[in-house]
Amino acid sequence: MGMQRVCALVVAVLVGVLALSGCARTVAGTAVADPAAGVSAASEDGAVVVGEGGRRITMFLEPMCPACRMLERQYGDQIREAVLAGRLTVAYRMLTFLDTESASGDYSTRATVAFHAASVGTSDAVTLEFLRALYDEQPRGATDLDNDGLASLAAAAGVPESVAERIRTGSTGVDGKAVGAANGALLTEVGGTGTPTVLADGRRVDLNDAAWLQKIVG
Repeated sequence: MGMQRVCALVVAVLVGVLALSGCARTVAGTAVADPAAGVSAASEDGAVVVGEGGRRITMFLEPMCPACRMLERQYGDQIREAVLAGRLTVAYRMLTFLDTESASGDYSTRATVAFHAASVGTSDAVTLEFLRALYDEQPRGATDLDNDGLASLAAAAGVPESVAERIRTGSTGVDGKAVGAANGALLTEVGGTGTPTVLADGRRVDLNDAAWLQKIVG
């Protein structure tokens, strides 16, 4: 399915309707950090978690998904404010099913690797700033970011240079394909059909309701 058709499907309602093939592969080699106050953590089950207070939501996203970019643009600032104020915890779960729509053929996987690597030991603010940058610079057209470009985005967001260098050289220890497959399988288990999908209290959130985030955060 081409990106033009993807855009046509998702732009009107934000919720993607692309079919996902569930995969039961386990996550191997995912970077892990012990959560500390205000510090993000990439978990062994494929989630990047920010925040440590308030209600917890799970967000299934895809780096190439136009609707995910729209969601970040519309609600990203509110999510950041709530997370940094201790009123919201977010588990981000990246999928990679649009790899083949990218110019390089693996952009979603590489962006997922970079996001996981950048979250380890960095502040929630930095992790969320990098997420914003990934969607601000979402590839469109015949080109996408190489690892140098992803590393530069990470460094500009405040990620330590040592981590940015691992992103640049592809030596992060994160298996992006396994992360994407595990998160895709989990999305299928909860009845999701595409991205973005948001869960709160184990239930899918109606993203057509413009006040969905306000209702969760209060």
